[in-house]
Amino acid sequence: DEGSLRQIDEALVAYGDRVIEAVKAVAKYFEPVLEEYARQNAPWTDRTGNARQTLHAWSDELANDIVELCIGHGMDYGLWLEVRWGGRYAIIWPTIEQHLAPISQMLQGIFA
Repeated sequence: DEGSLRQIDEALVAYGDRVIEAVKAVAKYFEPVLEEYARQNAPWTDRTGNARQTLHAWSDELANDIVELCIGHGMDYGLWLEVRWGGRYAIIWPTIEQHLAPISQMLQGIFA
């Protein structure tokens, strides 16, 4: 019956909305976690402290079903800290690697 199909459709849309809100909440939760980890574990010696202090994480909803979680440098020379000297001073990828499993576990919990 058409009324039942409409109810199912509305329930699926509502479920999808709740899922994306939960995914956005996971991303928001990890923003300060990533920032703190990167700032505490950046392997370089500070000269001004600017590179360390401007490490930042953010999240954004790119589309109705796509959420991104990012971390990056706030200083132009941050790129060189990541790629020069064989990556000895890199912190972005190590931060991501360190947190992939807990992020994945939290996201899997949404669908359990």
